[in-house]
Amino acid sequence: MVPTPTRPKRSRSRIALWTLAGLMATSVAIQFVPYGRDHAQPPARNPFRWNSPAAEGIARAACYDCHSTETKWWWAVKVAPFSWLAQHDINGARRHVNFSDWDGALNAGGMQRAIQGDMPPLPFTLVHPEARLTEAEKQTLLKGFQASLAGNAGLGPVADARSSTTPGSSAVTIIQASCRSCHPAAFALQYRTASAGRAKALLDRMVRHGARLSAPAEQTLINQFIRRG
Repeated sequence: MVPTPTRPKRSRSRIALWTLAGLMATSVAIQFVPYGRDHAQPPARNPFRWNSPAAEGIARAACYDCHSTETKWWWAVKVAPFSWLAQHDINGARRHVNFSDWDGALNAGGMQRAIQGDMPPLPFTLVHPEARLTEAEKQTLLKGFQASLAGNAGLGPVADARSSTTPGSSAVTIIQASCRSCHPAAFALQYRTASAGRAKALLDRMVRHGARLSAPAEQTLINQFIRRG
């Protein structure tokens, strides 16, 4: 019986070395991708004004790294591909809520849902354990945020849709008043579906999460969401 030839160990070692060299070369090459490397801090154009130092301190520890222009770029997020993920998440967070460029997109209900939900997110708190909020800290943050809203009245929280909109209000007006506490208004403005039932189901979910819609406003949004043509 002729024995089956075996591949020399030297060949396997060579493959492993070439694979390792390729991974190292790729790791070096991706560091030259410009995305995620510009860590310039834009100036605070309209910073949120806190009247509670305790709440502000909690917000700065738990929120400001992503939801402001005061991001602290620690060394790991300066290395690709982690820098890409960090830049993507921070860009999205700032579009949603930016305490350095306050536009009133977050109201008290939205803040409560965020801190009782998944904010700060688990990956962030794993690296920054100081950002994990106790129940007492959550209540201090929420109460301080609510108390501070009046001092930001010029660009404060978006008014309740039932009082700020009237029959005949445009879909844009309604969306600006009722949809921005959970996601950017642009998301709702671009949403389209071919089914009135699906549009109604979406609005029902919004209401369950705190949106307040009058019957005329709801019908206006259903008409907006139905795809035409």
